Amino acid sequence: MSRTSIKSVLLIEDNPGDARLLREMFNEERAHPIALTRVETMKEAEKHLAEHAVDIILLDQGLPDANGLAAVRRAYAAAPLVPLVVLTGLDDETLAAQALQEGAQDYLIKGQIDTRGLLRALRYAIERKSMERLKDEFVSSVSHELRTPLTSISGSLGLLMAKAGGDLPAPAARLVAIAHTNSQRLVRLVNDILDIEKMESGQVAFHLRRIDVRSLVEQAIEANRGLAESAGVRIRLEDAAAAGDVRADSDRLTQLVTNLLSNAVKFSPAGNEVLVAVEKRADAIRISVRDHGPGIPDDFKPRIFERFAQADATNAGQKGGTGLGLSIVKQIVERLGGKAGFADAPGGGTIFHVDLPCCERRPVAIDVDAKPQALRLLLCDEEPDTALALRAQLRHVGFAIDFAYTAAEAMACARSTHYHAILVDLQLPDGDGISLILRLRELPQYGHTPIIVVSADPSRGRDDVRSSKLNVSDWLNKPVDFDQLMRVLTKPMAREAGRRPRILHVDDDRGVAQALSKIADVVSVPSIEAAHRALKIDDFDLAVLDMAHAKGAGRDPLPDLRDSKGNAIPVVVFSTESPNLADDGQAQEKVQEQAQGARAKSRASIDRLVATVRERLTSRPPVAGELV
Repeated sequence: MSRTSIKSVLLIEDNPGDARLLREMFNEERAHPIALTRVETMKEAEKHLAEHAVDIILLDQGLPDANGLAAVRRAYAAAPLVPLVVLTGLDDETLAAQALQEGAQDYLIKGQIDTRGLLRALRYAIERKSMERLKDEFVSSVSHELRTPLTSISGSLGLLMAKAGGDLPAPAARLVAIAHTNSQRLVRLVNDILDIEKMESGQVAFHLRRIDVRSLVEQAIEANRGLAESAGVRIRLEDAAAAGDVRADSDRLTQLVTNLLSNAVKFSPAGNEVLVAVEKRADAIRISVRDHGPGIPDDFKPRIFERFAQADATNAGQKGGTGLGLSIVKQIVERLGGKAGFADAPGGGTIFHVDLPCCERRPVAIDVDAKPQALRLLLCDEEPDTALALRAQLRHVGFAIDFAYTAAEAMACARSTHYHAILVDLQLPDGDGISLILRLRELPQYGHTPIIVVSADPSRGRDDVRSSKLNVSDWLNKPVDFDQLMRVLTKPMAREAGRRPRILHVDDDRGVAQALSKIADVVSVPSIEAAHRALKIDDFDLAVLDMAHAKGAGRDPLPDLRDSKGNAIPVVVFSTESPNLADDGQAQEKVQEQAQGARAKSRASIDRLVATVRERLTSRPPVAGELV
């Protein structure tokens, strides 16, 4: 029997000593070399897993940005199909059991494992995950095959009950009614199985947006009022002040509330009331649903959110339950970053609740801290995280960025402020991005302003029949590729003439020239004399200079490079040497006038050079006397 092959391992460990010991263990496996990649934070791990395939994940539970079960949940959510093994210094069986419930395949104690034991544990984890995947695929396949005939059967029985085939004798009508009820139950069971399998395998896409929780709960109650009335049960929403907003997928959050309501209705005796509450807590919004049922037996409480879990199978059969509703609730709420729980209700019954994180306070819309000379952009997007990340990046290269969280706010900003470019998300709380762009184009001052779509699904906009009228500069995916965004912004704004920026490269390093050519047209010359000749016959926006090629510049180590109109052009020094650019007062003055940055040449710093040059090209000319 062949052994399970392990080719690549992702180690999420911030302790260098533990990481070194594990690496040595893997190096001992000479017969079957294992590629080990180590990251120190969960954020790095999530990025790596989004871009690379690995055979297994080794997770330390104590990370700088994730700790305990939160780390397990995030690792599992990032790669639900990859086996996960937890590493810890705590020999705690309770923690081990909880980690396994959260999706881990094994739980290893640091200091108690050797090389053979570690590799054996990893192979067993991969095999268990593989068997689990085969089982899930089988269940999913069978469920898909069952859904179509069951839906047809249920529909046909419904038509017979509605007398579409004529009146039935009373005994036959009773049998048809029983068959119809049970066929509907089977359809619900199949749909629940498919839902939970998709969620656990990470196949369900969540489209997050800002949602008013109380409003959504009110709609869910109205949609389920008929179900409650048929069971002789009332549903009442407690009066309270507006609770606030959360970031969620509206369809999935509605499904969550519906499952809680149907569970409460199912176990509440006729004539009773299901009480629903929405309340604001310190940093979360709580949705709670109280029933007046028999309560949950103590021995069953640890399994209440497990799949197919039912405290009383006989009673569940009478009630028509599938045993998956609460498990789906747990899956959804955890994907939304919240928690699910329950408690015994005073006087009998149970209170189920879910806590969802409140939307963060929105950052200041107007970029008041930007430099006065910065080019100002407008970002219309309801996601504060996206807005803040872009603001930080764009400030670094000389832009200011204002935020508009709705289409109405965007129009108000556009009318009151001149923007050099506008970035628009397609999904907005009060409309769609396509309509907003059309309205912006109607404003005289924005007829030709660059507008860039930044969206999780830009193809929706491209396929819109109105897209031909938008004159969109580009359609970018979220998360934004910053280099691609800068190429789009640089093209229309760096040069008013509409041409690409031009760089005079005083050096013979082809690698540097090739890197710079991604953002500008580059002309390379071998000396200062050649640079002066080039400047007499052509204009350049910036020079990149290796001081080793500055022979002939005279006593001043920084050459006097001017365009055809006599204006000094910015110079970025990129050299293996560290020249003294401030030998005397005259040299210091020319540094302040010309030098926009200095970098020591190395392969690792070429990207930094490109960023510095891009900043100089995309920002306005520096204030006189500014030394960067």
